[in-house]
Amino acid sequence: MKNQFPFLILLVCTITLVSCKEGAEKNTESVEEKVEQFEEKDKDLGTWLQDLAGTTPNTGEELIAKLPKELIGMSLRSTGNPSSQTIAGTYSLDEDPNNKSTSISITVVDGAGTNGFQHVNAVYKLINQKVDFKSEEGWSKTYEYKGNQLLIKEQVNKDIQRSELEYIKDNRYHITLSGLRLKSDTLLEAMDDLEKTKF
Repeated sequence: MKNQFPFLILLVCTITLVSCKEGAEKNTESVEEKVEQFEEKDKDLGTWLQDLAGTTPNTGEELIAKLPKELIGMSLRSTGNPSSQTIAGTYSLDEDPNNKSTSISITVVDGAGTNGFQHVNAVYKLINQKVDFKSEEGWSKTYEYKGNQLLIKEQVNKDIQRSELEYIKDNRYHITLSGLRLKSDTLLEAMDDLEKTKF
């Protein structure tokens, strides 16, 4: 019996070592595949980003003119140009939307020019990371939807539903749709509407 005990220990150690080695090889292959995928995306990223850096950005007025007059039945109620290459607008059924209204706010950042392409590069890297976060107040995650990589968030705070959707339109424009008293499914419908508009 004493002679069998060292043999059993040796057998268990060998099995453990072999299984760990196989798991490590699979994990290494998985990491290598992910690095290759990221490098491939990075090559594509460099080309269109370089093109953006040399493109002249739209003026605020030109960007505002591109906004559709309606999104999912909600009229464009207000617009603004808070900073260079950035515009904002609010869609609502209410004529004078306020914090009690159901509304969609849109922010568009033009990714052209020296400043714009750096912004879009950062957003591109953010939305192409795997995000899947949940908390008591809400959640956020990234995924692909109709060929666009999205970052979507939902939150309920003091019984008020808020949602947000971010993506890059036409490899140039960073779009943020923010819903007040709306779930993210409604923002996906608004995105579908927005995608019909040529920027």
